[in-house]
Amino acid sequence: MKHEYTVEILYHFTCCRCQLWWSWTSTPSQLDCYSLRLPEDDSMFCPHCGAETQLKIKDGFILSDEN
Repeated sequence: MKHEYTVEILYHFTCCRCQLWWSWTSTPSQLDCYSLRLPEDDSMFCPHCGAETQLKIKDGFILSDEN
């Protein structure tokens, strides 16, 4: 017998309007070909104030090209 596990990726967002933050999770279907970067042309609504904008990785947060 072996312990089983799953993988969940947790993204943290900060609203450009109200500056409040929230998290969003994703479970990849195939981890070996999953990119951790979200498409920057996608948009998301802030659950606090409703602002909808495109996505940008935070300055200073570095993901290697391998991710």
